[in-house]
Amino acid sequence: MIKKILEFLLIDNVLKKDVAFLKKITLFEGLSDRSLAKVSLIVFKKIYLAGEKIYETGAHANIIYIIKSGKVKLISQNFNKIIEHGNFFGELSLIANCRYNCNAIALKESELYFIYRTKFEDMVESNNKIGFAVMKNLAFMLAKNITISNCNKVHMK
Repeated sequence: MIKKILEFLLIDNVLKKDVAFLKKITLFEGLSDRSLAKVSLIVFKKIYLAGEKIYETGAHANIIYIIKSGKVKLISQNFNKIIEHGNFFGELSLIANCRYNCNAIALKESELYFIYRTKFEDMVESNNKIGFAVMKNLAFMLAKNITISNCNKVHMK
């Protein structure tokens, strides 16, 4: 019984930390803690080592990445940008069937949170308020051209 209580408290603590982190991400602006907790349930986490490739130009874009810690370099023929903690990239993968237009490489050990488009779509089907808020934030960023990866020249399928 005590073991189960401790496991619950640990999971609860991790969830609270994930919600606190996601609350700082522009894409999730305006979402309640309860909604952010639902988002955190579809988030996957991975640590990339320095120099490790996250994805390559032309790879099917079906994941948005959020940098929890570290640095990532996005590189293409026309684009070279370093992004850090609290930023995200691959955001158009949430709404478009496209391919990444750049390489993404971890510059130093980096913990990334990522969300698969299919998981996001499933969540939106059960809670369209979350989907509407995220899409509204994404549309605003695209309209203002302030997305991090500036993935405006995607290769549509």
